Amino acid sequence: MEKNFDAPEQVILIPTPRTIRIIPSMPERAYGLFDTKTGTQVKDFVKGNGEEIEFKDLSPDMHYDVGVIEGMGDDKPYFAIMWNQYMRDVTDDILKNSNDLPIKYPCAYQVIFNDKNSNGTYDLVDGKGEIVGQVANLTQTGDKPIIEFIHSFRMKEVTKE
Repeated sequence: MEKNFDAPEQVILIPTPRTIRIIPSMPERAYGLFDTKTGTQVKDFVKGNGEEIEFKDLSPDMHYDVGVIEGMGDDKPYFAIMWNQYMRDVTDDILKNSNDLPIKYPCAYQVIFNDKNSNGTYDLVDGKGEIVGQVANLTQTGDKPIIEFIHSFRMKEVTKE
């Protein structure tokens, strides 16, 4: 059974010039960019303002995931994403068929907190509740900020199922 994640913002990729736009950004949330291939955070989190946020002049050679956190405060949080091996990046396939038009990110993955993950690493799940990776909080700031969602072009590798 698919879950309906509470991710009201739309995350849009504009191919040329490479820009990521979040519409609308939520004031209680902040948004950061990750290198899809390595899972490394590459842009600091920007607090939502209730309107549009743009990350401009991004490298056309890099694919980006968008992390969404809550409770940022004045912290400079740093996270890492570890995708499972059966996930694949389909950004190139989607861009090839876009005619250079803006594209909505196809997937939102939710970060699940549970008692067994007391070491700062949490499960990243798809709409069916299946674990597709992990997210690690690399900053030692206690319980906050909390990462909630990852918007991505990562999809399951259907040839291995």
